[in-house]
Amino acid sequence: MKSYILSDLKRQVLARIKPTPQDREKIESHLKPILERINGMEYMIQGSFAKDTWLKGSSDVDVFILFDKESKDRMEEIVNELESKMSGYQTEKAYAEHPYLIVKDGFIEVDLVPAVKVESGDQIVTAVDRTPFHTRFVNSRLSDQQKDEVRVLKQFMKGIGVYGAEIKVMGFSGYICELLVANYGSFENVVEEASKWKPQVRIDLMGESKKNFDEPLVIVDPVDPKRNAAAAVSMKSLATFSFASKLFIEKPSLNFFFPPEVEGEPLGDIMIVRIKIEENVAKDVIWGQVVKTVERIRKELSNAGFRIIDVGAWEEGNIINIGIELEERKIGKYYKSQGPPFFIEGSLDFAKKNQYVWIGEDGRLYSVKERRFTDPEEIVKLSISIKVKHEINIKWMKEKGRGEVGSFMRKTPPWLR
Repeated sequence: MKSYILSDLKRQVLARIKPTPQDREKIESHLKPILERINGMEYMIQGSFAKDTWLKGSSDVDVFILFDKESKDRMEEIVNELESKMSGYQTEKAYAEHPYLIVKDGFIEVDLVPAVKVESGDQIVTAVDRTPFHTRFVNSRLSDQQKDEVRVLKQFMKGIGVYGAEIKVMGFSGYICELLVANYGSFENVVEEASKWKPQVRIDLMGESKKNFDEPLVIVDPVDPKRNAAAAVSMKSLATFSFASKLFIEKPSLNFFFPPEVEGEPLGDIMIVRIKIEENVAKDVIWGQVVKTVERIRKELSNAGFRIIDVGAWEEGNIINIGIELEERKIGKYYKSQGPPFFIEGSLDFAKKNQYVWIGEDGRLYSVKERRFTDPEEIVKLSISIKVKHEINIKWMKEKGRGEVGSFMRKTPPWLR
């Protein structure tokens, strides 16, 4: 990877993703009156905005409101109090480990998050209590130039589809991107090292943790050595990042950062299940159910005898799409069931319990059985385990598609070709 090519690419990427001073001023002008409403409370601005690793176009700001340990059971009450202080703003209660308040003002979204004030990251009462220590660590370890390296890494992750620790992505959080740059020094060093990764990958910036972890990527949290900060990263996301890094080193391109929209055509028979969510529920709650649904669809279709090429899910606003790609939509009414070898004790039971039994050339007993299901749509409908109010619509793709459905049908991402 020639340094002058990479330097030029990074300049082009940063020109598109690095916020200007005017971008910061615009956010701060909307943030100021919200903060004035909580004057008197102890608060700290957190997240990528506080660390100056945020991307242009991002307008989410995290504000942590600090309380003593005795307040940990009053979180709901505290959020209600915050909601009353934000009268006149559009607000929404959200829930993670405990409730917090989302305040919207035009393009800006501020999360007001109650947190317990603790002395160190390993003394937390709730998961969010570590965040101020994360901010402090990143600001102490990264130079201004390295914060731009984080921005480039984040956009690379976004472009290849692995940015975000939420359930629908199971990828790399902003904090993980910051830790990777803190450990390796630059974007190019990160992709160089990642191209050589073999699971399990373990990174310990402080060299203090002796704890064993099970996940494919382990990045020991420098503010809490008992925690794997990369626990959310799935094997698929790890593999995608590592493989994309190999290809990027071989042939750097803006397509890794800003992939063009692709078109795909149906290969096999493709069913698209559109699930319209009709309740206001946290994304991670919905996606937890979507992940289970995808696994169940794959299992039940396979058990029924369908040969599956792929199953995937994506969202469009309040609609969850599940794509199911089968070798063939049609399946026979009958199938061959394999029994035990003739010399096994249970062979007689198999013969008595089944009709149309015969002995094969291999000495095993076989029978012909009738399938319970031959319609894949019926199986899919029975496999959907979305617990909130929803509406289902199913269609079969007969023509080319673009966007997310095009990506699902095309399979190969733009950076892979």
